[in-house]
Amino acid sequence: MDHLPHGGHPVPLEIPYLSKEPYNHEGEWLEYPSTQGFNLDHLRDHAFYHYPPDTVAVFLQSWLYFGLIFSVLPFKPDVDDFLNDDGTGRKFITSSKLPVYFEKWKRDVEMLSKEEKLSLWRKNHLVLEDAYRTVCYISGWPDTMPLTMNPIPPVSREMALSFALLGRALELANREILNPEAREDHLGWSSGSLLLEHMESQGWCPFLVAGIDHTFQIDGKYYASTIGPPRVQRNHRRCTDEMCTYRSSGIQHVTPTCQCLMFSPDIDKMGEILAEDKLPLLRFATNPDGKGGELKVVPGESGTRYVAMSHVWSDGLGNFAGNSMPACQLDRIQKAVDSLYHDELTIGDSQITSVPFWMDTLLIPNDHKLEKIKDATIVNMTQIYKNAKDVLVIDSEVATCSLFSDPLSVLHRILLSNWLRRLWTLQEGVFASSIHFLLSDGTTSLGALLYEGESRIGVGIKAWTKSYFTYRFGRGLGQTSKSALIEAKDPDDSRDEDMSATQISLSPEKQAWRLWDNEGAIIHVVRAVADRVSTFQSDEALCLALLLGIDARSIIAAKNKLKAREDLEKAQPDKFESPEAQQERLKLEKEPMLAFLRLVDGSIPPGVLLLPGPWQDDYGFRWAPKSFLNGPHNSSTLNIYPLSIPQEVPSKGSLDRLPSSLCRGGGGLKVMFPGFRLGEVKENRYLEKLFVIDTLPSLGLDAKEEVAEGNPPRVWQVLYRDDPDDPPWVEVRPNWQNSSSMGIIICSYTRHWQNNALTGLLVRLKGSAVEEGEKSMHVERICKVIISGAPEHDDKSWVREPEKRISGSWLPVTQKWCVD
Repeated sequence: MDHLPHGGHPVPLEIPYLSKEPYNHEGEWLEYPSTQGFNLDHLRDHAFYHYPPDTVAVFLQSWLYFGLIFSVLPFKPDVDDFLNDDGTGRKFITSSKLPVYFEKWKRDVEMLSKEEKLSLWRKNHLVLEDAYRTVCYISGWPDTMPLTMNPIPPVSREMALSFALLGRALELANREILNPEAREDHLGWSSGSLLLEHMESQGWCPFLVAGIDHTFQIDGKYYASTIGPPRVQRNHRRCTDEMCTYRSSGIQHVTPTCQCLMFSPDIDKMGEILAEDKLPLLRFATNPDGKGGELKVVPGESGTRYVAMSHVWSDGLGNFAGNSMPACQLDRIQKAVDSLYHDELTIGDSQITSVPFWMDTLLIPNDHKLEKIKDATIVNMTQIYKNAKDVLVIDSEVATCSLFSDPLSVLHRILLSNWLRRLWTLQEGVFASSIHFLLSDGTTSLGALLYEGESRIGVGIKAWTKSYFTYRFGRGLGQTSKSALIEAKDPDDSRDEDMSATQISLSPEKQAWRLWDNEGAIIHVVRAVADRVSTFQSDEALCLALLLGIDARSIIAAKNKLKAREDLEKAQPDKFESPEAQQERLKLEKEPMLAFLRLVDGSIPPGVLLLPGPWQDDYGFRWAPKSFLNGPHNSSTLNIYPLSIPQEVPSKGSLDRLPSSLCRGGGGLKVMFPGFRLGEVKENRYLEKLFVIDTLPSLGLDAKEEVAEGNPPRVWQVLYRDDPDDPPWVEVRPNWQNSSSMGIIICSYTRHWQNNALTGLLVRLKGSAVEEGEKSMHVERICKVIISGAPEHDDKSWVREPEKRISGSWLPVTQKWCVD
């Protein structure tokens, strides 16, 4: 829509004006439907089939577009200001004058008191929340509506998008003008599927587009769809929302026709520098005739100024065949590095002719004979990027931008870059002190891009973009508070290398806060890596350890064993074809992640039980996902649980939550949650996907019970989640033969049970696990469920069918589970 900025390639959206009469309703927004013969309950149930299709779109445009403008603005707008005439008598919707109306709105309320502004904000907020629900359903057709009831869409996709973009603008303006201190609700006005499909049709990778889908608000999706097609054309035909399958053919020259020489660093010199506990760095000098040059390995000491390079290996700068790179690329890199210090290098009496740089392609040895150097360098990578004066990012798509490009357009090329979706580049950006990007005609800093210009009222694209990058790369933007991914550590902290809160000799209070810090760090990192990908599965555990600042040597050892096995298989493939050999290979592939889980024992967030699968299949680790790289749609799945949790009623006190740790007997992950032990299903019966737990089956359903506030209710409703990674319900449903050996873990510490859909796990009871004198219930994970208590004043008509009911005994919040 034309009130929003665009990236130079606006999406062609022509939305016809359907109404024959201009909107002129002066009453409440929710009263308008009845004046047009529409029932409000029908609209809230999205039952548009009650009305002729040709009248529905006309009404919805009047109500959800013009009606919202009239209802939210404190003065009467002119309908003609939101219409364009194409010269043939046809009229189309426009929002180009919306910013003018917002500025007038801001001026008109300046004299109001804070209380008056808050009152208006609340009124508008309720209207917008009501509108959002309808717009969201309309925009999501057919996924959000049964086709049997609504076989045709209520409005066109373009018109639904106009509702969503207007709603988002009004939501932002309402907060910015009337209550700027309010937390932004981020109402999900629309999935923006029309915009995302447009991007894929232009050639953008589905994996990168999926990152936009699950990260951006609807106005951000609109802007992303207007920056035009990718300038670096690649084949993404086999890519999916979960994975980009594109791989380059190896190291590339700057231009396809270039045939310059390859250069490699002096490995012996690298070894000498490392032996002196210094950092090997590189300088490249091109010969005066422009042909060839010299690649020098120079020592980096404490205080040495250098630039660390950050790039995606599959983007043409990685070399799996050896530690070498063409002269054209080295010359390009050295010039880009030196351009960051142009003023200092051009001072007349300067003795410095170039600035050294560090680059993994050249300085992490590929030769297995140099494994010790390789391992030491990888362990030190966090410090390499932390100590670098600057980090220079080279991404082929971003490098097509110019210093004269619109900063917002450049930022969205970064947001759609491979660099922002690869696993290894995450830590390189997170730990950077200053982040710069190579463009076609120079370099620019991330800070310069973010702080360029101001946002207009009702347009949240720039503010959201700034917030996104600050959250992830706050250190590189000069923030006093570090990136949310970096765990704040006390400089005098003398903790052990592992993160286990149970292995540190601290006071109980400090140990509790250490647990909170460690769990929080893991949650932030797991959320951050969810939308990343890695070429090699074994790299994931190592990257997680480096991001968390824990000792990664056991993970590197596991990776080296796997690499040695892979080399043997390539050399002698016939010797590794037996089932036993294949099983041994699978065991080696899993070991890096298992080593990581052992390292964070005692600090594992309990919510990890709810992460999507597939899960590990080793005994004692079947609660853990095989990978935390589970797609952009799962980036916020892992939740934070409080350290102090409420005790059971009648107590009004609290108790310390048990840290989640590996059961010492190897039986799984020990957590503390309330739950149920199920009773017996009637003979020859089984439970449906939706069933009821009755904790007092001996009493009639009509029996009155006095439930103290916060006490768990008597009757609970359980619904199978039908997650794609869980087994089908028919294979795992409780029946008359096995129900008494099952239970449910409620993964929540709330006391608000009624009308509160909580996530839980259906589990199979395996017995008791005794550890240090404490008994836990040893269970095996079956599937996710949604569980909620019966409403306090409900007539319980929904629980009267015997085949849907089962008895169950309540297990308190102090119940310990050993989950496998």
